[in-house]
Amino acid sequence: MKSFILKSITLGLMAMGLWSCQKDEAPVVATSGTGGSLKASVATVVLDKSLITTNVITFTIDAANFGYQAAITNTLQLSPKGENFSVNKTREFALDPKATSKSYNGLDFNNLLLALNLPTSGNSDVEIRVKSTISKNQEPVYSNVVGISARPFPLTSWIYVPGAYQGWDILNTDSLVSVTGNGVYVGVINFTAANSEFKIAPAKKWDLSYGDGGAGKLSTTGGNLRNTAAGAQLLTVDMNTLTWSIAAADIWSIIGAAVPGSGWILDTDMKFINDGKGAYVLKTNLDAGEFKFRKNHDWGISIGEGAGNAKVAVAGNYTLTLTVNADGKTGTYTMIKN
Repeated sequence: MKSFILKSITLGLMAMGLWSCQKDEAPVVATSGTGGSLKASVATVVLDKSLITTNVITFTIDAANFGYQAAITNTLQLSPKGENFSVNKTREFALDPKATSKSYNGLDFNNLLLALNLPTSGNSDVEIRVKSTISKNQEPVYSNVVGISARPFPLTSWIYVPGAYQGWDILNTDSLVSVTGNGVYVGVINFTAANSEFKIAPAKKWDLSYGDGGAGKLSTTGGNLRNTAAGAQLLTVDMNTLTWSIAAADIWSIIGAAVPGSGWILDTDMKFINDGKGAYVLKTNLDAGEFKFRKNHDWGISIGEGAGNAKVAVAGNYTLTLTVNADGKTGTYTMIKN
């Protein structure tokens, strides 16, 4: 009998032990985490437009550790040296969650550097690290800091178009823009007459200018260039190949009861701003009432307030800015009373 009781007690204790082991098994809990590691392929990056499509730097990333397998979000942080990654001085750029490396071409890395407001006249010291997070409730962890010396180049550049349409005033002439700094310049020039003469100047001075080299070519010794028609003309100049072309440009105008003298019949044209943003601007008097923006003096494409007309509540002098989207059909506008 004693033997039976001892065996029963032993079995009971074993069962309790097994139950206790199962009950006390530790749940999966994230630790405070340790940051990953970061390496850069180069210590110095000096950029110019010849490197736009060339890989200029590669970062190698080892993942952070939060104590268990989790979906980690990695962000590349860049900050000028000495700013200690302060909020106002740091720029963040998302990385692919499982990326072990990230390469940047000249254009993309130039954009990162320009976002830091770095000067383009000389090198600046930049600090870079990776911030890793798994949730909003868990503090992020950071990699080691990598330092590089970098110099961006001004991405957007301009050339100028002095001509008869504006009195050959080199200091106050219109411009063409190259948004990516690739040497191809585009803009809309509003010529006052057909067959009007003009030249292309890299700067607002007459030290160097380009004229007609024949067959769509530019030459420093050629005569003046000429437009094909009066009005808005789209001018494209490739300074890499010293070629140019000209074609009719889209016109955006305003029309409606709010536009003095319009009567929903006559348009008032807006001026295209050659800054690469697709904006048309007009400073004009407006009456209380309604109007619309329309393309090429035609009702096929127009922009208002949603599907309706734009409205002017109080008569006065206004600056209208219409920003047209890449589709050439939709856009947004602002109306500021002067």
